[in-house]
Amino acid sequence: MTSSSSTGFRRQRFTDHDGTDYAAIFTAEYGGSDFASETAAAPEARYEYTVVGDDDLTLRTMRATGGRRGGVIGPRGDHVVFWLAQGHLEMHFADRSRVVLPGAPYIASASEAYRFESEETVYNGVHVADRFLRRVGRELGFRQPDGPLLFAQQDEVIARREPLRRLIRELSPALLDDRVQGAMRTALNRRLAVVVLDTFPLRDVGDDVPVANRLRDAIRFIEEHARERPAVRAIADAAGLGERGLQEVFVRTLGTTPSRFLRDHRLDEVRRELLRGRTEDAAGDVARAWGFTNAGRFTATYRERFDESPGTTLRAAQSATGVVQRATAFIESHAAEPLTVEQIAAAAGVRPRRLQQVFRDECGTTPMARVRAVRVGTERTPTAGNGVDD
Repeated sequence: MTSSSSTGFRRQRFTDHDGTDYAAIFTAEYGGSDFASETAAAPEARYEYTVVGDDDLTLRTMRATGGRRGGVIGPRGDHVVFWLAQGHLEMHFADRSRVVLPGAPYIASASEAYRFESEETVYNGVHVADRFLRRVGRELGFRQPDGPLLFAQQDEVIARREPLRRLIRELSPALLDDRVQGAMRTALNRRLAVVVLDTFPLRDVGDDVPVANRLRDAIRFIEEHARERPAVRAIADAAGLGERGLQEVFVRTLGTTPSRFLRDHRLDEVRRELLRGRTEDAAGDVARAWGFTNAGRFTATYRERFDESPGTTLRAAQSATGVVQRATAFIESHAAEPLTVEQIAAAAGVRPRRLQQVFRDECGTTPMARVRAVRVGTERTPTAGNGVDD
């Protein structure tokens, strides 16, 4: 299925069922060469590739299963930010190699060529044109190198907040709508480009400190000093930004202010402690330990964030149902990663033997069976009609 317009918008879907050659896609979309595959002897080999967007930015998905594939990705006009939902990918650059596993975001800079080897991959990502990203960077006042734009990877403290995937989830309905074109689409593309520039540090910019590193330092400072409820001025100083600059980068990248981010982090930490199953009388002590001194206001803000009271959280944590809920939530958020019963039990706050017993009694199954069921549910083939899966 293919459609395009005079404005550069296109919606394309290629599969092995429609006779499209995978190597042709690899060459046309990635400047590829030396393509090789070990799929001829694999009758289960399948692929599907979708593209939705315009000349500035496209959302893309790919499923390539059954055997191994490899080749050389050449320099191209797009920077590629992607996540593996499944599979294994090795990237070999001139000066380094990288193994990419499911879950973490990765950026491949437009000018860098690399050899890749992949197996059983399900891929979700966004391609941003180099010229468009440069233009947005100039508008933001970012210093850019004289040569190519080369990006470093996100710091873990940024990656676990998933700012780009959060924004993609928010904007996907509009970005996938072929009626959204012109200035409106450019504005949406720009929002995504800003988050790329804010969260992936630019290399080769001399003494300039990338905004991504300043955001990282701000979040780290908040997480380390949350109990002390630091002022915005102190957070800005720790990140090497002015208060206005700090406000701007938080709003455009994380969709919140530094003060609200701090408050929400404290609420999250309170909830994490309550989910360990302390007695209900301890809820007030936990809240005060995280700087919530007004009990009524704390309960209201807690309910606003989690849609339940602190007492409800505690009662659920102390029940078998709570163990299953915590374990399932952990499984769902880490389904793309290797998991063990010990890891799931630790996240649920019980011993592995207790976890096995609770799952048997409450669900008639085992924790690892739940892992397999969740993975089957999340490994649907993504299509251009339903956006980028996480």
